[in-house]
Amino acid sequence: MTAASRGRAVGVVLLASLIGAAAVACTAGGAPPSSTRGRVPADVAAHLSVEVKQGREQYATREVRLEVTNDSDETMTLLSGALDAEGFGPSHPTKEEHTLVLRPGTTRAVYVGLGEPRCAGAGAKSGAGAAETPPSGTITLALGEGDDLGPATDVAVDEVGDPVGHLARNHQADCAVAAVAAGAALAVDPDVPVETRDGELTALVTLRIEPVDGGPEVTLDRIAGTTLMSNPDPGGTSGWVGRDLAGQRSGEVVLAVVPARCDVHAVAEDKRGTFVPVSARVDGAPQPTVYVPMPDSARSDFYDFVGDYCDWPD
Repeated sequence: MTAASRGRAVGVVLLASLIGAAAVACTAGGAPPSSTRGRVPADVAAHLSVEVKQGREQYATREVRLEVTNDSDETMTLLSGALDAEGFGPSHPTKEEHTLVLRPGTTRAVYVGLGEPRCAGAGAKSGAGAAETPPSGTITLALGEGDDLGPATDVAVDEVGDPVGHLARNHQADCAVAAVAAGAALAVDPDVPVETRDGELTALVTLRIEPVDGGPEVTLDRIAGTTLMSNPDPGGTSGWVGRDLAGQRSGEVVLAVVPARCDVHAVAEDKRGTFVPVSARVDGAPQPTVYVPMPDSARSDFYDFVGDYCDWPD
C-alpha cells in the first residue's frame, strides 16, 4: 500500500469514528428519554398534609391556597388541586400553569377558587348550614422535577386543615351577600366628586340601594370606615350610622369621606380600603358585613382625592 493509500485509509477510519461518536452523542444528549418514574406510591402520599390559607388580596376573588407539606423523602412536582367542602359547590383551579417543585420538608401551594355557596333561605342569619365536617381534597402531583417527571397522580386527602377558619368566614360572607342581594342591589356610583366642607376637602361616595321586587326587606344599620376612608364628623367615629344612612329610604346614601391616613404606602399597598363595608338586616335578621366594591373609575377618583387632600407631590 502506498503512503497515499495508507493516508486515505486512516482518514476513512477517523471519519467513521467521528460519525459513530456523533451518533452516540445525539442519542445521549438529544431529546431526553421518557422518565422511568412511576406514580406517587401510597406510602409517599401518606406523608403529605394540606391546609387552607387565604390572603386579604384573595378575599374579593374568593380564591384560597391549598398549602401542601411534604414530609416524605421524595421530591415531587405539585400540579393542581381541588377542594371538597360542605357549604360550597365544586372548586376550580385558578393558576393551572403554576407548577412548583415540592422537595422533602417543604411546603408549596396550589390555588383554587371556591365553589358557589350553598346557603339557607334569605332572611335567615347567614352562614346557617355552614359545614362542621372537615373539608377534604385532591392534590395532583408527579414524582421528580423538571423534564424527569413520572405520571400525574391524584392523591386523595381525607382531611384538609383549616385552623384559622377561612372556609367558615367565606361561607358567612358569601351567604350574607346572597341574603342582601335577594332584597336589594347595592352599588357604588362610578364617580366620586369632591367639594370643600367647613374648609376641608371632602369626597362624596354614593351607595345606591335598589330594592328587588318581591324580595325580603333590607335595612342598612351601619357603614364602617376602612383603612383609607373615614367619616369627617368631629364625633370621632370612622363609620356612618343613623342620619348618615337616612337616604336609604330613597335608594341613595351619600357618604362624606376624608382619608383615614395620608402615608403613601397605604394607597400603594391597598387591598380592601375602597370596598364599602355595609352591615345590614334582611327581614330583621342581622347579617355579617357585606363589602361593596368601588368601580375602577370611582377608585381612581378616590385615590386622586387622597393625594390632593394629603398634599402629595405630583
